[in-house]
Amino acid sequence: MGACPTPHREALEHALRALADAVSGLGLHVTMAGPVTLVVSGERPAPEDPGDRIAALLEPAEPLSQSVTIESHDGRLWWCWVWADADRGGHDSEPIRPIEEVGEVARRIHTVVALPSAT
Repeated sequence: MGACPTPHREALEHALRALADAVSGLGLHVTMAGPVTLVVSGERPAPEDPGDRIAALLEPAEPLSQSVTIESHDGRLWWCWVWADADRGGHDSEPIRPIEEVGEVARRIHTVVALPSAT
């Protein structure tokens, strides 16, 4: 038998779908990294001149990505940045906005992972 959905779980799933749709609409890629965590990444950067070895060294080889999760802060659910914390051997998080503010959170994620256009 499968688990029965709960209102809390359904709200979290709805929030995850809403943010995934919003960032996808901005041209970003989304993958699930946990029950309440998304990893959002931009496009793989393309060198302006494929023959320019110096530029190829300076440009990132992989797309930029950022993890976001849902956590409780002050009795409300918030989207939070997930940062690697090498000092503690794990991760840390920082609130972005309440989960209802999907559009604003998507815009903030976009500014972190989208590379500026070369045009």
